[in-house]
Amino acid sequence: MIKAAVRWMIRRNIAALNAGRHEPALAMFAGSATLCFPGRNAWSGQFREPTLGRSAHRSHQGRDEIEAFLRRYVRHGIQMAVEDILVNGPPWALRAAVRAHVWVPGPEVGRDVYSNRVVLMIDTRWGRIQRQEDYEDTERAAAFDAHLAGGSVVS
Repeated sequence: MIKAAVRWMIRRNIAALNAGRHEPALAMFAGSATLCFPGRNAWSGQFREPTLGRSAHRSHQGRDEIEAFLRRYVRHGIQMAVEDILVNGPPWALRAAVRAHVWVPGPEVGRDVYSNRVVLMIDTRWGRIQRQEDYEDTERAAAFDAHLAGGSVVS
């Protein structure tokens, strides 16, 4: 029963992000949560220089930084379509994995200015996200940065 509720909540929050509302997704994060975004791009370096090593780079720490990430996400009109959600564990240590496609529609139908695939790995405790790691093709994320700076299509 809890797994179905978690999948429903994730889909609801992504639908809100797609509609330009970041608040439902933000409400799921604990005050001290971390978001890890890999690579060298404007997303991973929004608050601190990305670091290399065995541990995931904690690109965003705390709700204020995560809110800035989510606001930027909706400001750019990024859309997400969920392909699969895996949920495991008890409520006090629940984990979820979301596989999805993300894109930004371009001015021409069928020609996106950004397109990528993503896996979100989420660790929760009693319904609050403690840590989220976003895995996607970071070269495409960097190309999207270049598009935003210069206007080229990166589809």
